[in-house]
Amino acid sequence: MDLHSVAINGVVSAADAARLGIGPYELRRLCALGLLRRMIRGWYAVWPPGHPLPPWQGKTRWESQHNHHRLLTAALVRSFDGRAAASHGSALVLHAGRLHLVDLATAHLCRLSSENTRHRKHAVLHPSINLPVTEVAGLACVPPAVAAIQVGLIERAGAPAQPIASLVAADGFLHDRVINLADLAGAMDVFRGHPGIPAVRSILAHADGLHESVGETLLAACLRGLGYHFAAQARHGDYRVDFELVGEPVIIEFDGLGKYGADLADPTPDDLRRALGREKGREDALRQTGYVVVRITWRDLHTPKVVFEKVEQARAQARRAHASTH
Repeated sequence: MDLHSVAINGVVSAADAARLGIGPYELRRLCALGLLRRMIRGWYAVWPPGHPLPPWQGKTRWESQHNHHRLLTAALVRSFDGRAAASHGSALVLHAGRLHLVDLATAHLCRLSSENTRHRKHAVLHPSINLPVTEVAGLACVPPAVAAIQVGLIERAGAPAQPIASLVAADGFLHDRVINLADLAGAMDVFRGHPGIPAVRSILAHADGLHESVGETLLAACLRGLGYHFAAQARHGDYRVDFELVGEPVIIEFDGLGKYGADLADPTPDDLRRALGREKGREDALRQTGYVVVRITWRDLHTPKVVFEKVEQARAQARRAHASTH
Protein backbone atom coordinates (compact mmCIF):
# COMPACT_ATOMS: atom_id res chain seq x y z
CA MET A 1 0.00 0.00 0.00
CA ASP A 2 1.31 3.49 -0.82
CA LEU A 3 0.28 7.05 -0.07
CA HIS A 4 -2.05 7.62 -3.03
CA SER A 5 -4.11 4.60 -1.97
CA VAL A 6 -4.86 6.11 1.45
CA ALA A 7 -5.36 9.68 0.23
CA ILE A 8 -8.80 11.17 0.90
CA ASN A 9 -9.82 14.31 -1.00
CA GLY A 10 -6.38 14.12 -2.57
CA VAL A 11 -4.48 14.65 0.69
CA VAL A 12 -2.77 12.55 3.35
CA SER A 13 -1.41 13.38 6.77
CA ALA A 14 2.02 12.70 8.19
CA ALA A 15 0.24 10.31 10.55
CA ASP A 16 -1.17 8.41 7.53
CA ALA A 17 2.35 8.18 6.14
CA ALA A 18 3.80 7.00 9.46
CA ARG A 19 1.32 4.13 9.57
CA LEU A 20 2.76 3.02 6.22
CA GLY A 21 6.30 3.29 7.53
CA ILE A 22 7.01 6.55 5.69
CA GLY A 23 8.78 9.01 7.94
CA PRO A 24 9.70 12.72 7.72
CA TYR A 25 12.84 12.14 5.65
CA GLU A 26 10.97 10.13 3.01
CA LEU A 27 8.17 12.72 2.92
CA ARG A 28 10.73 15.46 2.22
CA ARG A 29 12.29 13.31 -0.49
CA LEU A 30 8.92 12.69 -2.15
CA CYS A 31 8.21 16.43 -2.04
CA ALA A 32 11.59 17.14 -3.66
CA LEU A 33 10.71 14.65 -6.42
CA GLY A 34 7.40 16.43 -7.01
CA LEU A 35 5.31 13.40 -6.04
CA LEU A 36 3.95 15.15 -2.95
CA ARG A 37 3.23 18.77 -2.18
CA ARG A 38 3.13 20.08 1.37
CA MET A 39 -0.15 21.95 1.81
CA ILE A 40 0.06 22.78 5.52
CA ARG A 41 2.12 21.43 8.37
CA GLY A 42 1.64 17.68 8.52
CA TRP A 43 -0.60 17.43 5.41
CA TYR A 44 0.36 16.64 1.84
CA ALA A 45 -1.28 16.45 -1.58
CA VAL A 46 -0.45 13.27 -3.50
CA TRP A 47 0.22 12.87 -7.23
CA PRO A 48 -1.44 9.55 -8.15
CA PRO A 49 0.52 7.39 -10.60
CA GLY A 50 -0.70 7.50 -14.18
CA HIS A 51 -2.10 11.03 -13.96
CA PRO A 52 -0.55 13.37 -16.55
CA LEU A 53 -0.51 16.33 -14.15
CA PRO A 54 -0.23 16.53 -10.39
CA PRO A 55 -3.60 17.39 -8.82
CA TRP A 56 -2.40 20.83 -7.73
CA GLN A 57 -1.74 21.83 -11.35
CA GLY A 58 -4.09 22.59 -14.24
CA LYS A 59 -3.88 23.42 -17.92
CA THR A 60 -4.10 27.15 -17.16
CA ARG A 61 -2.86 29.40 -14.38
CA TRP A 62 -6.45 29.78 -13.18
CA GLU A 63 -6.97 26.01 -13.05
CA SER A 64 -3.74 25.58 -11.11
CA GLN A 65 -4.79 28.19 -8.54
CA HIS A 66 -8.24 26.60 -8.26
CA ASN A 67 -6.86 23.06 -7.86
CA HIS A 68 -4.27 24.14 -5.31
CA HIS A 69 -6.93 25.96 -3.29
CA ARG A 70 -9.21 22.91 -3.27
CA LEU A 71 -6.39 20.74 -1.89
CA LEU A 72 -5.39 23.41 0.65
CA THR A 73 -9.00 23.59 1.84
CA ALA A 74 -9.26 19.80 2.05
CA ALA A 75 -6.08 19.62 4.15
CA LEU A 76 -7.27 22.35 6.51
CA VAL A 77 -10.77 20.95 7.00
CA ARG A 78 -9.43 17.46 7.65
CA SER A 79 -6.77 18.77 10.01
CA PHE A 80 -9.47 20.31 12.22
CA ASP A 81 -11.20 16.92 12.40
CA GLY A 82 -14.81 18.09 12.61
CA ARG A 83 -14.14 21.37 14.42
CA ALA A 84 -14.27 23.64 11.33
CA ALA A 85 -15.94 23.84 7.94
CA ALA A 86 -14.91 25.40 4.65
CA SER A 87 -16.45 28.84 4.21
CA HIS A 88 -16.38 31.95 2.00
CA GLY A 89 -14.47 31.43 -1.27
CA SER A 90 -13.17 28.05 -0.11
CA ALA A 91 -16.75 26.81 0.17
CA LEU A 92 -17.45 28.18 -3.31
CA VAL A 93 -14.54 26.14 -4.64
CA LEU A 94 -15.84 22.96 -3.02
CA HIS A 95 -19.40 23.65 -4.24
CA ALA A 96 -18.06 24.32 -7.78
CA GLY A 97 -19.45 27.85 -7.60
CA ARG A 98 -18.61 30.85 -9.74
CA LEU A 99 -15.74 32.94 -8.46
CA HIS A 100 -15.09 36.65 -8.85
CA LEU A 101 -12.70 38.72 -6.72
CA VAL A 102 -11.96 35.66 -4.59
CA ASP A 103 -8.41 35.37 -3.23
CA LEU A 104 -7.41 31.79 -4.01
CA ALA A 105 -4.12 32.21 -2.16
CA THR A 106 -5.98 32.19 1.17
CA ALA A 107 -8.36 29.51 2.43
CA HIS A 108 -11.26 30.37 4.73
CA LEU A 109 -12.92 28.18 7.35
CA CYS A 110 -15.57 28.72 10.02
CA ARG A 111 -15.28 27.16 13.44
CA LEU A 112 -18.23 24.98 14.39
CA SER A 113 -18.38 25.82 18.08
CA SER A 114 -16.18 28.79 18.88
CA GLU A 115 -16.27 32.57 18.54
CA ASN A 116 -12.51 32.92 18.11
CA THR A 117 -10.87 34.18 14.93
CA ARG A 118 -7.42 33.03 13.92
CA HIS A 119 -5.13 33.97 11.06
CA ARG A 120 -2.33 31.76 9.85
CA LYS A 121 -0.28 31.70 6.68
CA HIS A 122 -2.62 31.10 3.74
CA ALA A 123 -5.65 30.54 6.00
CA VAL A 124 -8.24 32.43 8.06
CA LEU A 125 -10.37 30.71 10.69
CA HIS A 126 -13.62 32.59 11.35
CA PRO A 127 -16.02 32.34 14.31
CA SER A 128 -18.95 29.95 14.18
CA ILE A 129 -22.00 31.10 12.18
CA ASN A 130 -24.30 28.93 14.32
CA LEU A 131 -25.72 27.20 11.28
CA PRO A 132 -25.85 23.53 10.27
CA VAL A 133 -23.16 22.73 7.75
CA THR A 134 -23.31 20.48 4.73
CA GLU A 135 -20.69 18.19 3.21
CA VAL A 136 -18.96 18.08 -0.15
CA ALA A 137 -17.09 14.83 -0.81
CA GLY A 138 -16.99 14.25 2.93
CA LEU A 139 -15.62 17.71 3.76
CA ALA A 140 -17.61 19.94 6.12
CA CYS A 141 -18.70 23.06 4.28
CA VAL A 142 -21.12 25.94 4.79
CA PRO A 143 -24.19 25.80 2.51
CA PRO A 144 -23.86 27.35 -0.98
CA ALA A 145 -26.15 30.31 -0.25
CA VAL A 146 -24.16 31.17 2.88
CA ALA A 147 -20.86 31.02 1.00
CA ALA A 148 -22.28 33.25 -1.73
CA ILE A 149 -23.09 35.94 0.84
CA GLN A 150 -19.82 35.57 2.75
CA VAL A 151 -17.63 36.40 -0.26
CA GLY A 152 -19.36 39.76 -0.63
CA LEU A 153 -18.81 40.66 3.02
CA ILE A 154 -15.11 39.97 3.42
CA GLU A 155 -12.29 42.41 2.79
CA ARG A 156 -9.57 41.25 0.42
CA ALA A 157 -5.95 42.22 1.05
CA GLY A 158 -7.07 45.31 2.94
CA ALA A 159 -9.43 46.43 0.16
CA PRO A 160 -13.13 47.05 0.90
CA ALA A 161 -15.57 44.17 0.59
CA GLN A 162 -16.95 43.62 -2.90
CA PRO A 163 -20.69 42.78 -2.90
CA ILE A 164 -20.49 42.01 -6.64
CA ALA A 165 -18.69 38.79 -5.65
CA SER A 166 -21.90 37.68 -3.92
CA LEU A 167 -23.99 38.44 -7.01
CA VAL A 168 -21.70 36.38 -9.25
CA ALA A 169 -21.77 33.40 -6.87
CA ALA A 170 -25.52 33.58 -6.21
CA ASP A 171 -26.34 33.97 -9.91
CA GLY A 172 -24.31 30.85 -10.67
CA PHE A 173 -25.96 28.75 -7.99
CA LEU A 174 -29.42 29.93 -9.05
CA HIS A 175 -28.65 29.21 -12.70
CA ASP A 176 -27.48 25.69 -11.84
CA ARG A 177 -30.48 25.21 -9.51
CA VAL A 178 -28.24 24.50 -6.56
CA ILE A 179 -30.20 27.04 -4.50
CA ASN A 180 -33.40 29.05 -4.83
CA LEU A 181 -34.33 32.58 -3.79
CA ALA A 182 -35.73 31.33 -0.48
CA ASP A 183 -32.33 29.78 0.35
CA LEU A 184 -30.70 33.11 -0.40
CA ALA A 185 -33.13 35.05 1.78
CA GLY A 186 -32.66 32.59 4.64
CA ALA A 187 -28.89 32.88 4.40
CA MET A 188 -29.09 36.68 4.54
CA ASP A 189 -30.96 36.39 7.83
CA VAL A 190 -27.90 34.64 9.28
CA PHE A 191 -25.88 37.82 8.71
CA ARG A 192 -28.49 40.27 9.97
CA GLY A 193 -26.68 43.16 11.64
CA HIS A 194 -23.41 42.60 9.77
CA PRO A 195 -22.12 46.03 8.66
CA GLY A 196 -21.82 44.94 5.03
CA ILE A 197 -25.11 43.10 4.63
CA PRO A 198 -27.21 46.08 3.38
CA ALA A 199 -24.98 46.42 0.29
CA VAL A 200 -25.03 42.66 -0.31
CA ARG A 201 -28.79 42.50 0.12
CA SER A 202 -29.23 45.38 -2.32
CA ILE A 203 -27.13 43.81 -5.06
CA LEU A 204 -28.64 40.35 -4.54
CA ALA A 205 -32.03 41.81 -5.42
CA HIS A 206 -30.78 41.39 -9.00
CA ALA A 207 -29.83 37.71 -8.61
CA ASP A 208 -32.10 35.75 -10.97
CA GLY A 209 -29.99 32.89 -12.34
CA LEU A 210 -30.52 33.96 -15.94
CA HIS A 211 -26.87 34.57 -16.71
CA GLU A 212 -24.73 31.70 -17.95
CA SER A 213 -21.29 32.94 -16.93
CA VAL A 214 -19.41 35.28 -14.64
CA GLY A 215 -18.96 37.71 -17.53
CA GLU A 216 -22.69 37.87 -18.24
CA THR A 217 -23.50 38.61 -14.59
CA LEU A 218 -20.88 41.39 -14.55
CA LEU A 219 -22.14 42.80 -17.85
CA ALA A 220 -25.71 42.86 -16.54
CA ALA A 221 -24.52 44.76 -13.46
CA CYS A 222 -22.59 47.18 -15.66
CA LEU A 223 -25.61 47.83 -17.92
CA ARG A 224 -27.82 48.46 -14.89
CA GLY A 225 -25.24 50.87 -13.51
CA LEU A 226 -25.27 52.75 -16.81
CA GLY A 227 -29.03 53.09 -16.64
CA TYR A 228 -30.03 50.69 -19.42
CA HIS A 229 -33.22 48.64 -19.33
CA PHE A 230 -32.81 45.22 -20.87
CA ALA A 231 -34.17 41.71 -21.09
CA ALA A 232 -31.75 38.85 -20.42
CA GLN A 233 -31.73 35.58 -22.39
CA ALA A 234 -34.28 36.90 -24.88
CA ARG A 235 -35.46 34.57 -27.65
CA HIS A 236 -35.23 35.45 -31.34
CA GLY A 237 -36.48 32.56 -33.42
CA ASP A 238 -33.97 29.75 -33.06
CA TYR A 239 -31.55 31.96 -31.17
CA ARG A 240 -31.21 33.14 -27.60
CA VAL A 241 -29.28 36.35 -26.93
CA ASP A 242 -27.54 37.53 -23.77
CA PHE A 243 -29.26 40.93 -23.58
CA GLU A 244 -31.73 42.97 -25.60
CA LEU A 245 -32.45 46.62 -24.88
CA VAL A 246 -36.10 47.15 -24.02
CA GLY A 247 -37.92 48.88 -26.87
CA GLU A 248 -34.87 49.07 -29.15
CA PRO A 249 -33.49 46.66 -31.77
CA VAL A 250 -30.14 46.38 -30.02
CA ILE A 251 -28.67 43.07 -28.87
CA ILE A 252 -25.73 43.00 -26.47
CA GLU A 253 -23.58 39.89 -26.27
CA PHE A 254 -20.81 39.07 -23.84
CA ASP A 255 -17.85 37.95 -25.93
CA GLY A 256 -16.11 35.57 -23.53
CA LEU A 257 -14.00 33.16 -25.57
CA GLY A 258 -14.75 30.30 -23.18
CA LYS A 259 -18.42 30.22 -24.21
CA TYR A 260 -17.57 29.01 -27.69
CA GLY A 261 -16.12 25.76 -26.44
CA ALA A 262 -18.30 25.42 -23.36
CA ASP A 263 -19.89 22.18 -24.57
CA LEU A 264 -16.50 20.53 -25.17
CA ALA A 265 -14.33 19.00 -22.47
CA ASP A 266 -11.06 20.03 -24.13
CA PRO A 267 -11.67 22.22 -27.20
CA THR A 268 -8.91 22.36 -29.80
CA PRO A 269 -8.05 25.48 -31.83
CA ASP A 270 -10.02 23.96 -34.74
CA ASP A 271 -13.01 23.41 -32.45
CA LEU A 272 -12.90 27.05 -31.40
CA ARG A 273 -12.57 28.26 -34.99
CA ARG A 274 -15.64 26.24 -35.99
CA ALA A 275 -17.53 27.56 -32.98
CA LEU A 276 -16.59 31.12 -33.88
CA GLY A 277 -17.80 30.49 -37.43
CA ARG A 278 -21.16 29.29 -36.12
CA GLU A 279 -21.37 32.34 -33.87
CA LYS A 280 -20.71 34.64 -36.84
CA GLY A 281 -23.49 32.93 -38.78
CA ARG A 282 -25.82 33.38 -35.83
CA GLU A 283 -24.92 37.06 -35.56
CA ASP A 284 -25.44 37.61 -39.31
CA ALA A 285 -28.89 36.02 -39.05
CA LEU A 286 -29.82 38.36 -36.19
CA ARG A 287 -28.64 41.39 -38.15
CA GLN A 288 -30.76 40.35 -41.11
CA THR A 289 -33.82 40.65 -38.88
CA GLY A 290 -33.01 44.32 -38.28
CA TYR A 291 -31.08 44.10 -35.03
CA VAL A 292 -27.77 45.75 -34.27
CA VAL A 293 -25.44 43.43 -32.37
CA VAL A 294 -22.78 44.82 -30.06
CA ARG A 295 -20.14 42.64 -28.43
CA ILE A 296 -18.62 43.39 -25.03
CA THR A 297 -15.32 41.79 -24.02
CA TRP A 298 -13.70 41.14 -20.66
CA ARG A 299 -11.43 44.13 -21.26
CA ASP A 300 -14.45 46.36 -21.91
CA LEU A 301 -15.96 45.38 -18.55
CA HIS A 302 -13.02 46.99 -16.77
CA THR A 303 -14.04 50.37 -18.23
CA PRO A 304 -17.79 51.05 -18.09
CA LYS A 305 -17.25 54.12 -20.28
CA VAL A 306 -16.22 51.80 -23.13
CA VAL A 307 -19.36 49.69 -22.63
CA PHE A 308 -21.46 52.87 -22.69
CA GLU A 309 -19.80 54.09 -25.89
CA LYS A 310 -20.29 50.76 -27.66
CA VAL A 311 -23.95 50.53 -26.69
CA GLU A 312 -24.62 54.14 -27.65
CA GLN A 313 -22.99 53.59 -31.05
CA ALA A 314 -25.27 50.58 -31.57
CA ARG A 315 -28.33 52.59 -30.55
CA ALA A 316 -27.38 55.38 -32.97
CA GLN A 317 -26.88 52.82 -35.75
CA ALA A 318 -30.29 51.33 -35.03
CA ARG A 319 -31.92 54.78 -35.16
CA ARG A 320 -30.26 55.57 -38.49
CA ALA A 321 -31.39 52.25 -39.94
CA HIS A 322 -34.94 52.91 -38.74
CA ALA A 323 -34.96 56.45 -40.22
CA SER A 324 -33.72 55.20 -43.60
CA THR A 325 -36.62 52.78 -43.93
CA HIS A 326 -39.37 55.24 -42.91
